[in-house]
Amino acid sequence: MGGGGGDKAQKQAAADDAKRQADIDASIAGINHIYDSPDRQKQYDQLTADTTKYYTDDVNRQEAIEARKQKFALARSGLVGGSEQAYQGKMLGQDYDKALIAATRKGNEAGANLRSSDESTRQNLIGMAEAGLDAGTAANQATRSLQGNLLSSEAGSTADSLGGLFGDLSAGYQQSQDAKDARNGALYGYGSLFQSPMYGAGGNQSPGYSYGP
Repeated sequence: MGGGGGDKAQKQAAADDAKRQADIDASIAGINHIYDSPDRQKQYDQLTADTTKYYTDDVNRQEAIEARKQKFALARSGLVGGSEQAYQGKMLGQDYDKALIAATRKGNEAGANLRSSDESTRQNLIGMAEAGLDAGTAANQATRSLQGNLLSSEAGSTADSLGGLFGDLSAGYQQSQDAKDARNGALYGYGSLFQSPMYGAGGNQSPGYSYGP
């Protein structure tokens, strides 16, 4: 009779283990169902697109500013229509293309970071499910985690700046400004960059006159 009682206890223990495992499996399945939702994939794609657009708009803004600077610098230097304008235009185009790639990379990083955050919280919840977290609570926590991850990723995706993307052209513009200031200073007597052909090398004597012995 004792053997029969032990067999019954073993069967009960096995049944309890099976139920516990079934509950764990149900919790994990519920978690994965939420994280693998097609709607979440759309959110990855949307965050990627929105972030790319944000930084692309910044690229276009900077490009417009640099194009104006380039135009005025070339006009001030009398280089409109020449090879220098063609060169500067080529450089601007190359910088613009690189900047667009950087904007796209930012968008892809935003989507990837959100996906990574989801995977981290998914694994945490699966661990909790294996420790006994019930399916209902697991599902609620999974939903809240997805919402929190999305809000955090949306805020973080546009927190940084691409920085100055057209530094070389800006430097060229600054050089043209410096050159203009130098010319103005010389014209108004503050330098010797421009000398009148009427005067000698020193710029202070008139031909035909002698000063001193």
